[in-house]
This record gives sequence, C-alpha cells and structure tokens, in this order.
Amino acid sequence: MLGLLAVAAIAAVVLTTRGATHSTEEIVEEAEDVSDDPHIFSTHSLPTEARFMPSIGNGHIATNIFSDTVYLNGLYNGRKGESHRARIPAWANIRLNSTLTHRPFAPIYSLNTRDGVFKVTVDRERSMVTQRIYAHRFYTRAIVNQIEVYSKPYADPNLTHHDIWIAITLMPGPTSEDIVFETPIPEKLDERMIWSACGKTKESEDLVYQPLPVEVCAYWTSVPDHLVVPQHGGRVFTFAMTVDNNKTKARQELEEGEALYQKHVREWHKLYDQSSMTIEGNLKLSKIINGIWYYFLSSLPSESTNQPPERFFGLSPTGLARGGTFEDYEGHNFWDTEIWMFPSILLLYPQYAQKLLQYRLDTAYVASQLAKTTGHKGYRYPWESAYTGIEVTQPCCPDVAEYEQHISGCIAFAARQYLATTRNEDWLKHGGCSLVTHIADFWASRAVINYTTGLYDIGNVMGPDEDHRNITNSVFTNVVAGYSLYLAQYVACLCKSYFLAKDPESWADIAWSLALPYDEELDYHPQFSGYSRGEQIKQADAVLLGFPLQSTRANDLSYYEGVTRGSGPAMTWSMHTVGHLQLGDTGQANAMFNKSYEDYVREPFKVWSELRRPKIGAANFFTGMGGFLQALVFGYGGIRIHLDHLLIDKPQLPPDTSGFTIRGLKYLGANLTLDIQETQSTLSVAAVDDNWPLTYHDGRNQIRLAAGVSITLAGEGPFTIKSVPWKDCKVPVDVIGKPYLRPTGFVMWKQQQQEKGSK
Repeated sequence: MLGLLAVAAIAAVVLTTRGATHSTEEIVEEAEDVSDDPHIFSTHSLPTEARFMPSIGNGHIATNIFSDTVYLNGLYNGRKGESHRARIPAWANIRLNSTLTHRPFAPIYSLNTRDGVFKVTVDRERSMVTQRIYAHRFYTRAIVNQIEVYSKPYADPNLTHHDIWIAITLMPGPTSEDIVFETPIPEKLDERMIWSACGKTKESEDLVYQPLPVEVCAYWTSVPDHLVVPQHGGRVFTFAMTVDNNKTKARQELEEGEALYQKHVREWHKLYDQSSMTIEGNLKLSKIINGIWYYFLSSLPSESTNQPPERFFGLSPTGLARGGTFEDYEGHNFWDTEIWMFPSILLLYPQYAQKLLQYRLDTAYVASQLAKTTGHKGYRYPWESAYTGIEVTQPCCPDVAEYEQHISGCIAFAARQYLATTRNEDWLKHGGCSLVTHIADFWASRAVINYTTGLYDIGNVMGPDEDHRNITNSVFTNVVAGYSLYLAQYVACLCKSYFLAKDPESWADIAWSLALPYDEELDYHPQFSGYSRGEQIKQADAVLLGFPLQSTRANDLSYYEGVTRGSGPAMTWSMHTVGHLQLGDTGQANAMFNKSYEDYVREPFKVWSELRRPKIGAANFFTGMGGFLQALVFGYGGIRIHLDHLLIDKPQLPPDTSGFTIRGLKYLGANLTLDIQETQSTLSVAAVDDNWPLTYHDGRNQIRLAAGVSITLAGEGPFTIKSVPWKDCKVPVDVIGKPYLRPTGFVMWKQQQQEKGSK
C-alpha cells in the first residue's frame, strides 16, 4: 500500500485516472504464447513483470498465479480513504522446485480459459509432473492444487531405481498487514494433516456502517517438502486452501470436496454453454476475447455452489484477484462497472448484470445519507465504494470524490439497459423503483435554473475527462442526468400499482431543459460550458454522447481524437470505434479498433494494462476489456438497446477476420445468435419467452420470432426486434436541451411574466 506522502507526490505530478493510477514507464519483456488453441494460452517462460501473471477466481475467492496473496469478496481493511482489499497469505501458493530454478527442466505453463485452470507441466528424466491450480467453481471457498506424478517406462525394467521424489515448496508470503491472524493450529482430518487460522481485519471502513472488524478463517492442507512416487507407478496429490468469513463453512469445504477437478470443469463449461463470442480467421483476436470473458467470469459469483453464496460486492477495475494496492484501485467500485463492463455482461449473462445492480441496491441507504450531507435529495453514490458503500477515495484526491458525480447517472443508465432487456418486474418491486426514482431526485436537486438562458445548469462537477474539474454543464454528466430523469418518469408508470412517485412529469421537464453546450458555428459539443477549443483532454468524454448515449456527431469524433492525450486509458479508442462504425467510416473505425487493444494486451496470458506500452498503470484492467467488448458487440455487431426495442444496425466483420458470432444474446427471455460472415449475417432463435412475443422488422418484412427460426439480414439494416408495450407505459422522449420546443417549467413561467409585462 502506498503511503500518503507517496500518493500525494504521484497526484502532484500526474492527474491520474480517478486520482489513483500508478503511471510507471517500464520496458517489460513479454513471453510468447505458443498454443494454437483459442482457449489455451501456453508459454515456456513466465512474464518478467509479476503483474502480468493470470488470475484464478470464482467470485468468492481469487488470486494471481504464484502470488503470495489471496483476496476474498467483500473483505477490506482500512478506514475510509485507506480502505483496500485485505491480504490473506496464500497458503495455496505451492511451487514445484523445478520451476523455481528452471534447470535442468523446461516447464510449460498453460492457462485454459474454457476449463478455468492453470497448468504447469514438467518433463523430467524419470517422470512427468503436472500441476493444476484452480479456484473451484462449485466448492467456491477453495483454491485447489493437484499435482500428478507419473513415472516413465524404461527399456530395461530389471534396472534398479529409487522412488521418484518431487520437491515442492509452500510460499504463503509474509504475515498479513491487514488481518491479525491467530497462530495457525494443526489437526488431523482423515489421513491428512491440515492447518487453520482465523483473524480479524485491523480497521473497519466506517464506524457507523461497519462498527466491527470482519472475521475471516482459512484452512489448508499441510504441504510436505517432497512428494514420493514408486519408480513404476503414479499418483495424484491434492492440496486445498479454503477461506470464508464463517469458520464452519471454510472447514466444511475442505471436508466435503470430492471429484474436485471434474466438477470444477463441468461448472465452467456450463457458463460457456450459455453464451460465447467466437472469432474466425484471427487467432490472436479470438484468444483476447476468450481471455476477457475468462477474467470477467472469474470475478463473478458461481451460479451453483456447495455452500450458500455470500453477498456480492461488485466488479472493481482490476477484478477480485487484485486490489490491495493504490495502483490496482484497491478493489473499489467505480463507474467502470456500469458504463464499461455492464453492457456486454448484460446481453450475454443478464443474471450477473442483476447482481451488479444489487450491489448498488445494497448500499442505497448510504447513498441517501451522502446526498443529505451534501445538501441534496435522493441517492448520491460515491465515486469509489467498497464494503459499506461510503466514499473511500484516497485522501490524495478529494476533487474526484467531490465533483465526479456522474456515477449516479451511470448507475441509472445501467438500470435503464437492464429494464429494457429483461422487463424484470420482480427487480422493480424489490428496490428497482426506489433506485431509479431516488437517483432522479438527486439530479432534480442538483439542477438550478439559469434565468438568463432558461435552461437548467448543473455546476461543480467533473466529467470522465479528469483533466478538467469543478466545471459547469459537463455534456456527459448532463446527458446521463437527463436520461436518469426520463427513466424515472417511465418507471413511475411501470411501478404505479405498488410504488408512489412524486410528480414524475417534473423530472421530464427538468431533463428536457438541461443545458447542453453546443457550438453551432463549428457544429460540435464543447465538453462543458467555457471549454476552450484546443485544450487537451484525458479520455473519452463528449464522444460518449455518441455511444453509449447514442447521439453521434462526426465533428465530435474528429475533433476530440485530435486533443485526447495518447497516454489515456484503453477504453477511449473503443468508443471512437463504435462512433466511426455508426457513421459508416469503416477504415477509421478499424484503425481505432486496433489502437484499442494492440498496445494494451500483454502476452502470454492476455492480461490488459490500463495504459499503452511501455507504461502499465493498473494490471488486468477490466475497464479496458469492457470497452473492447463493446466495440465488438455494439460496434461491429451493430446492436443497440432501446427501452422498447433491440436494434441491429450495420453488422460487419472486425478487421482481419472471416467470421464473428455472438451466441446466447438474451433479450426479453429470448436466446438469440447473431452470426456475421463475409457475405451475409444471420439471426437465429434458440428460444423465446411466451410472455414477451417478439417481432422482427427490416423495413419491408415482419416476422414473428420462434424457436428454430433463422433470418438472413439483408443489407445493412436497421433491423428491429420488438415486443408488445410494457404495461402501456409511454417510452420517454429522451430529448435534452430543447426548452423552447415546449412551454414547461421555467419557460412557461417566463412566458407568463412576458405576457404580464405586455399588458
């Protein structure tokens, strides 16, 4: 953990992403991936930079391979701005001694993204040794090491040989600085010797919302110095480490684990049976996509578990396997979850999208208090949150915590997409109505009428471009605020039989009249009121109006590409890709697409860095991965989510590919596959929900979708998939910054005053 002086020094030199990025510049030699299987990454040498090692996880527990640290979902240590993931010593970090020296053997290291397992293979003189390491997908409290040792046959079986000895080492690392563990206790379990240690975090995040430290218990199998196998035979040795907040559950997982490997692989295969994204003709790109989904799913909870699942604490920018340090964002949740990771997860795995929203519902009462303490109404979500939901941004960087309020609008935007694709009434009844309307109340209390312009201003904010702070009328902030207000108007209708909303039309009036900076002469959106043309910006901001906010302007794209600093984070260029595809500029889109990943993906395990080579920033950067998936799904796939329909527009192949298939798209209970080939695109239907009948339109034809139907998408589109209205509630107009088109709110009052003055 960086000390405060070091943090302040970094902040003084570089205004960093969310105020918390370590921007070291390093020359890192990368190992080569030698596998030709799109799901397997193999290498003869490990990365020289440990941060580019792959992770294993199951949403409850996670670690990086050969790391001395294990992290647990929801386990943090440190008061407020010092809160970070609490380090548990890695009593699962077992190394084959032959891989520590690399002599005289040549190990092969492989990450199998389909099976969810890391494997080490060592071809020795007298034996073949294979080590499998995985965070179990069913016994979710467990990290498992299985070491298989098989002797090799010899030409002369009469020769006398000794037993085969394989030296191994347990490397749990130093004592935790976050958790006060009791002295480990040994005991015998069946024929095994096991150890256990329980402890408590040193500091709770907040004395009001978390008055007591959190307890955590670990069990692990005793690890000998050597494994012994007869000269003519073989054996599988199994070692496990289990962790939970409950000691009994941790022990039961160690006791009950059976058929470990087969059960684990089956659970991973179930995930990929639900959905997949497949690239043909480009092995590199295919591997990158498979790597992203592997890392995402490793940090999301298992659907089927031996022990009841725990409360889920969201996706942080570097996943569950990282977050103990400043450079890895300390395991906190940001807008990254809702804007960058959420949309692709929603379309392929909507059950996980609901869990991500549930984290925000679970912390809504804290968001309510934050709004009150800052003089506003409704829910104001903090810029960074962890266990309790309070603001946990580092003390170095108060500006982002104070001004970057667009996160509340981003959460509402995710809720908008979720409702559009699921129409989940149960979610609305159990918190969704309240979440959406209270976020709208917050924005209504933030908007202030400007009596000169007749528009509502939102001041004292910071947009995604963190190079500019304490600004007024950030175009991105105002648009997500407007969408939040319109969504509340719609949800008030959906929920009216069981949830009372106050004057929903007033939300729409404010949204309609929000200021939206626009330069008519140059035909582009200045990033905020008072923005000076030519000023450099940090990352995609105003261009997000085009996507995900769906109001593309060619001039916005061309202008902001020229002033965005090249050292910005990975996801920026993915959004430029989507914008150029929407405008039909395939050449520039392809250039931006290549730029969005080529200098960010690190070999051999496809770990993303936040910053372009040679800089690193955060490692295994989920935010960049999420932006990249959106370039594929919403850019080349052409998919757009609207409140009352799903649109597919201009589907086309990514560069240097011969096929692109998104299988398992979920829309209103239907299961769809979009297959894009060089000559044509096809939409296939695997299942539909009778509660939401779907109709396909292409401008000429209208087809009722049913299981088994396959439709060739003729031309570029748009192709529309639509169902019946939901409760006959009118979809909002979503028009922002047009006050004089209808006399409401301040405009009506001003007209009345003018009429009085003329009499």
